[in-house]
Amino acid sequence: MSGGLLDRVEEDEQAEEVIEEVITASADPGLLSREESDSEDSSKEITMADSLKMIGLVMIIPYFLIMWFDVYLPGELSSYLWLIIIATAGIVWWQLDIKNPLESGGVKMTSSVLVVAVTFLLILPPLLLGNVLVGTMSFGGLDYEEDGSAFEVTIRQNGGSGSHDAIVSITYGSASVYSATHSFTIDQTDGYGKHGSFSVDISAFYSGNALGDSGQDYSMTVTVGDLEWERTLDANFLTRTITGAETGVSNVMSSNCDDPNIERCLVGVGLSVSSGLASAASPVAMPLANYNLTATMSGPSGAAISYPVVEVTRTSATWDSDGGAYGNGAAIVGDWGSQLQLQGSVEQEGISLILKDDWDSSDYGCYTLTVSITQDSFWGTETVTASSEYTYSLDETEDDNEEMKDRENWIPGC
Repeated sequence: MSGGLLDRVEEDEQAEEVIEEVITASADPGLLSREESDSEDSSKEITMADSLKMIGLVMIIPYFLIMWFDVYLPGELSSYLWLIIIATAGIVWWQLDIKNPLESGGVKMTSSVLVVAVTFLLILPPLLLGNVLVGTMSFGGLDYEEDGSAFEVTIRQNGGSGSHDAIVSITYGSASVYSATHSFTIDQTDGYGKHGSFSVDISAFYSGNALGDSGQDYSMTVTVGDLEWERTLDANFLTRTITGAETGVSNVMSSNCDDPNIERCLVGVGLSVSSGLASAASPVAMPLANYNLTATMSGPSGAAISYPVVEVTRTSATWDSDGGAYGNGAAIVGDWGSQLQLQGSVEQEGISLILKDDWDSSDYGCYTLTVSITQDSFWGTETVTASSEYTYSLDETEDDNEEMKDRENWIPGC
């Protein structure tokens, strides 16, 4: 009996000891903390794939984007490329948590070597091209101004910068027409790299057409130091002197005549002038020519129509409209064709007419339309003229009812 009681007391004491041990163990967080720490460390471990991905996205891709598309980006980022490379390398170093690679070892040690190697590989080639190989120049091309005033010469250089002198010589056929020194600076950047440029005014050397029967090539030589380039200038761009012209007169007839004895009468005429480069057919349009033209239609009693002076600057023709007697005083010529319609006060049958009632004289007989073209002083001193003849007559002809009727006619030739 007493033995049983003693056994229960011992069992109770053992149970209390177990409870105390459990409580003590639960109060000590060491084991749980170590397990969580190990779990966090394992989650922070990087792989070589992570390193390569980070280097590619943060360092290599931005490098090539700046190199290829710098011309489209704000500012000249390529000028600060080495700083950008170092900055992106620092970002990768921080994102990979490399810190001191000698202490980290493993993948972090290898990643640090890769970051350093890629940094040098991205920085060294531009530095070598820009400092060791500076001076390697090439001819970048010619850009012609839309207004025809000048053309721009571009010189490219592999890296570097600085100012240089270019000796420019131009010949027209075998004759020297231009020699000058142009300074330029390698201070511009586009998708093809660094370059500099300078302009040459056309009026400084223009001596005649590059196209046509009397045309000759313009050849340009550019010398920079020991380098020399030769180019033939655009012949269309350097054809400015009018060498050919044509005139034409169209007419409109009406049955509504003031004289009841005349069945058909002349309402008016439309005048046209074609000017440009002489050819076997009509003159070829010259969109960069500047000239003045005067047109006069004379008849048996002298000048019947004296058209206002027309000033042509490239493709824009202007004249005094005289309150609408000569159209609106403006037109386009030389853009899509060489013909200029000399406008009148009314339009009939698609023709801008100068009415017969507005002529200074309108006697029957031979009429001659004459045009005289004077060049801009820069493009030549030649005066080009052209004319055409027409007969204005009153003829008695037989109508459909076999009756004789008076009819006015306007036919080419005299």
